[in-house]
Amino acid sequence: MNAFKATGEVASSAIDAMKSTPLAIALLVVNIGFLSFATYLLGKVAANAAERNKSQIELIGTLIKEIRECRQPLR
Repeated sequence: MNAFKATGEVASSAIDAMKSTPLAIALLVVNIGFLSFATYLLGKVAANAAERNKSQIELIGTLIKEIRECRQPLR
């Protein structure tokens, strides 16, 4: 519980320090917005890559199956 109290005190002192400098608050908001957007974008990229990998694995599996069906036994 002491960690939460200490964290709250640090957060409030940081906010109190930034009240006198609106530019710092603006930069903080812009940075949080950028990090949120980057997280969202990277999540979409990762989902797209996972879907592409899944379809490639299915295609490779189909190809292997077709190759096995076409192979002639050695005599």
